Amino acid sequence: MSTLRAALLLLVAAAAAMLPQALLLDWTGTEGRRVQIALEMLQTGNYVVPTLFFEPTFAKPPLHYWILSGAASLLGEGHLALRLPSMLAVWLLATLAFALQRRAFSETAGWIAALGIVCSPLVVHSFPTAEIDPIFACLTAGSICLLAYGASRDSGAFLLLAGCVGAFALLSKGVPYLMFAFGAWTVWIRHRRMRGALFYFVPLLALPLAWVLLLRADPANAAAAEVAGRETVGRLAGYQWKHLWDLPSYFLRAALIQAPFVFWCFWEHRGKRDARMGADDLLLRMCSGAAIVAVFVLALFPQKPTRYLLPNVPLFTFAVAPAAAHYALYAGRIGAFGQVSLRVLGVLGALMLLALPWVPAPIPPRTPVLALALALLPFAVRTPRALIAMCLWLPLLANWTALADWRERWMVGPRAVEPYAPILQSELRRIGAAPEAVEGYGHVHGSLLLGAGLLPTGQEETHRAPQKNFILRESVGVPPMGSAFAERLRLRAGNLVFVVEERNAPK
Repeated sequence: MSTLRAALLLLVAAAAAMLPQALLLDWTGTEGRRVQIALEMLQTGNYVVPTLFFEPTFAKPPLHYWILSGAASLLGEGHLALRLPSMLAVWLLATLAFALQRRAFSETAGWIAALGIVCSPLVVHSFPTAEIDPIFACLTAGSICLLAYGASRDSGAFLLLAGCVGAFALLSKGVPYLMFAFGAWTVWIRHRRMRGALFYFVPLLALPLAWVLLLRADPANAAAAEVAGRETVGRLAGYQWKHLWDLPSYFLRAALIQAPFVFWCFWEHRGKRDARMGADDLLLRMCSGAAIVAVFVLALFPQKPTRYLLPNVPLFTFAVAPAAAHYALYAGRIGAFGQVSLRVLGVLGALMLLALPWVPAPIPPRTPVLALALALLPFAVRTPRALIAMCLWLPLLANWTALADWRERWMVGPRAVEPYAPILQSELRRIGAAPEAVEGYGHVHGSLLLGAGLLPTGQEETHRAPQKNFILRESVGVPPMGSAFAERLRLRAGNLVFVVEERNAPK
């Protein structure tokens, strides 16, 4: 099958996998903040320095905001429009994985790598967002895969392309790219002495360096390096002995996010082989080495957020795809580990079916479908080929059943914020607070601002007195302004409380 035809089929698969999650009508996590920065960039026309509340923010490089502002200008400011770039990034990465695996191994390995990326549980649930991490993960994984293929074949063209994609990864999140690249570089140095390194490193460094030089041209941006250092390697300074207790749960999370295909890293058909490192082995080891080293590097940081390891999902899937393809062609029975895993899933599904009637009303309408499918797995999945297929379709079924119920409950649950935005909008009109007279003070949830049509000036860190007549703040972490302001409005939105205060008239 041609790569173009495969790309079209993967586009359909990507839409089926991620579209339901992308249609959630609320910004979750820090999505609202990313969108707010991108819309401010679009409004000011300043594409060099990202701003939040129209004040410079250097926590992240600008590429992600360029992408979101471009999507907003072309498609509008809706939830799906601004999540579409992440979905397209997954599709492009899956197409790349198919093309590289087919060239290096087989078409079966290509399909398993591509569909394994698109249908990964974490991709299905976490990648269709406007966050930075999904696009960064796709750019990082794409760069490492291209680097590994170019290094294994001594191809300057692939090394050059790997450097270009890596430069975009650096421009989207910065230093975290190096966590993954370092593992690939280690294998590259050992087995190829970094032959052709200039093809890779020149484009890798050129574009980020150009942005840094543009920043340094304006003395007002002198704080950029300090903020970037504090947001990356500066976090190492906060490591304490107590963080060692987090390591077991961290390593467990690091393994589970790569499920289910990570379990095939122990299934390899080696046969007779040269003692020297072959091109195919080097390709896979550079990808797996990047993922493994990143896990240990991130363990040195205090918080160890799992989202920083999102590139490991496509990297490990790519690395084990040939082993999974070989397993799918295996003519024997499913092994003991596979049988036990199916029985565990079957018991879990049966317990869900028994528990669902006792769930407080309303009973989730679609979740029983997933529970029934899980309960039947030990009887329906008999062969290795069926087991591989199950790993691909089961996350899709979960997305259209249990996750669909979760999305509906989210909108009426305590974590939803944007549904309260029309209330804030009407209340601001009632008290005579025009949008241009409102200032954000401290961290304010982006979902509420965007839903209310507000892009106020202000400050996330309260280092100066407010300039406008009205301030909007969250009640937690930001104290009242005192006698200079009087509270006019208090809005409870789920778990959050927002306060509007008005400046007192001079006596």
